Amino acid sequence: MTNRPALRRTRWSDLLAPFLVVGITTYAFLEFSYHSYLQLQFLVPVPLAALAVAELVAARRVRAAVRHDPNAKPMAALVIARCVALGKASSVVGAAVAGAAAGMLARLLPDVRTVDLAGQDATVAALLLAAALLLVGGGLLLERAGVDPGSDTRD
Repeated sequence: MTNRPALRRTRWSDLLAPFLVVGITTYAFLEFSYHSYLQLQFLVPVPLAALAVAELVAARRVRAAVRHDPNAKPMAALVIARCVALGKASSVVGAAVAGAAAGMLARLLPDVRTVDLAGQDATVAALLLAAALLLVGGGLLLERAGVDPGSDTRD
C-alpha cells in the first residue's frame, strides 16, 4: 500500500499563477479585439457573488460541525470533504476570474474618457473583480473550515 501525501492547504502563492496567466492573457486578447465584443452586462458578477456568499455560509456551518459546537447540526465526513474540495476549487477559479477582471480593467481604464463603452465595461470589470476576490476569500475559508483544530500539522 502506498502512502499518498494528504492534500495541502491552498496558499496565496498558489493563486498567483492563475491570476497572472489569465490576467495577462485577457489583457493581450482585449488589446487586439476589444472593439468586436458586446458590452458587458451588470449581471455578470452576480453568480460569482452568490456563490461566494453561499460558501461563506457553508464555511460557518462546516466549521461548527468540525469543532463539535453544541448547537451545530452534524455533518457526514464525506460532505465536509466535498466542501473542502469545493473551497479549494473555488479559490483557484476566483483567482483566475480576478485575473481576467484585473486584465480587463488594465486594458479599459486608459480608454474610459474617450470610448463610451469602456466606462460601463470598466465598472462591470470592477464589480467582477470584487466578486471574484470575495469568492477567493469564501473558498479559502470553506477549505480551512474543514480542518480539524486538534491536528498539529500546518500544511
